[in-house]
Amino acid sequence: MQTKQVKLADEWNLIFHEKYTLFVDTEAQNKYSIIDGENDHVGMFTVNESSIEFHHSVYNLQHKVDFSTRTIEIKHQPYDEEGE
Repeated sequence: MQTKQVKLADEWNLIFHEKYTLFVDTEAQNKYSIIDGENDHVGMFTVNESSIEFHHSVYNLQHKVDFSTRTIEIKHQPYDEEGE
């Protein structure tokens, strides 16, 4: 799986699949949405100094949060219909 890493608000990091896109809420700069290549919503979450709150996610979202490194890793991958 190829991933990309981005810096978020409050010194958090996000690692997620390279085919996903990250959007930042224009009114709340610490609120994020992850969208897959088919424009389906993967998850929505907010970060702040001491916590992460998931507001929505796909049924089987696989994620890991490491508070010591302030890293959120989304292990969820796009559905592969063609067996690439």
